[in-house]
Amino acid sequence: MIEIKNLSFSYGKKQVFTDFSTLISNNFATLLGGPNGSGKTTLLQLIGGVQKPDAGSIIINGHNIAKLKTHEQAELRSIAPQRRIFELPFTVQQIFAIIKLKRRAAHTEDVFEALDLYDFFPLKFTERSLGQQQRVSVALALSQQAENYLLDEPLSAQDSAYTQKILDLITVLSKTTGILVISHNTGHLAQYFDESIYLS
Repeated sequence: MIEIKNLSFSYGKKQVFTDFSTLISNNFATLLGGPNGSGKTTLLQLIGGVQKPDAGSIIINGHNIAKLKTHEQAELRSIAPQRRIFELPFTVQQIFAIIKLKRRAAHTEDVFEALDLYDFFPLKFTERSLGQQQRVSVALALSQQAENYLLDEPLSAQDSAYTQKILDLITVLSKTTGILVISHNTGHLAQYFDESIYLS
């Protein structure tokens, strides 16, 4: 479970959260929605440790992440950002090789197969389409051992077929782990999730 308690955060004078609290359940697929500028990506970055709150706490499965080292936080959650950039011309296989074998999740091969990634392994990430890059990014997050997965707009560059494949994958994986998904299209997607949080 991810517990967010009395969270406050601002970018300079722009206040994003003030005394915000919510719970994100274990073994659930949770949909996080809201208009542009409501703080969806910021909340994911706070949970992921990319940003630090001005006040309040974020507790994942009983652990206050502010008191954990980076590698300890990594065991609790894995993140797929909205856009993942590799400046060097790595192949897709080289990118996945970043994850040490002992840190790979048991469902890694299922993820690769579900997203049709094996054909991309010898190809350069930088030469793939935006939708293909997005699937690689999602798979990179999901193939790491973690108790929670945080996916920022994982469907934004997908056609209907791959949107459905990713949703089916989320449904299966959420039976054994927590998955938080950001999307602006909450009305259409809500049926695939166990719970929804909407930021206004």
